[in-house]
Amino acid sequence: MGEHGTLLSFISKGKESVRILVDHREKQSLTVKELLRLGAELEFRSLSVGDYVISECVAIERKTMEDFANSIIDRRLFEQARALRSSYSRPLIILEGRGPLMREIREEAITGALVSLVMDLNIPVIWVNDAVECAKIIMTIAKREERGDLRSISLKDRRRAKTPDEEKEYIVASLPMVEAATAKKLLSFFGSVEKVFTASERELMEVEGIGPKKAKRIREVVTGAYGIKTSCGAVSQEDPGAKKET
Repeated sequence: MGEHGTLLSFISKGKESVRILVDHREKQSLTVKELLRLGAELEFRSLSVGDYVISECVAIERKTMEDFANSIIDRRLFEQARALRSSYSRPLIILEGRGPLMREIREEAITGALVSLVMDLNIPVIWVNDAVECAKIIMTIAKREERGDLRSISLKDRRRAKTPDEEKEYIVASLPMVEAATAKKLLSFFGSVEKVFTASERELMEVEGIGPKKAKRIREVVTGAYGIKTSCGAVSQEDPGAKKET
């Protein structure tokens, strides 16, 4: 197969880097190192559900074969899978690696768990050979999600704000390309959530960490019209253009 027909050449297309939320426990994994090599923009957080959050709809749980077997034995697998299914409309499990296991487990147990994930919980499972293949799959999914007009990364894993200031930080950090530290800088500079949301691109760029690209994206989200379809493809219950009966 020629270069233009390979998965890697597809991933390399486009100038913009994809953004992925990654659980901090994945930081030292070979998959993360490979994602960085492929040009992904990774933001590490303490995620309560999933290992890689691609969008508000898509989250991925990555398991090595050893971890998959252990989670069956320890009965963690289906608890994690149910949380993934309840939090995201398009969850995915990537099973990484092959070969002998350190802990003894019957082949029937592994096969049964895989079938249950797919048939009972409706969670697709992709089995890859190694971290390189795993990273390519994650990048391909992220590129696919980026095709939408507005891709927002889910914040469902975030802890509930406890104070008024934390609520303000939570709201501002929900803006695209704005992490918690930048949200604090924006609030300190402008003094309120309202002033952050009404600031011009030029004013936003006066804050450390906000460049032209971020400022433009923030203004696009704040001022852009809301479409009838969600980013997951679901249609809202009410069409704002439809006439109501009186």
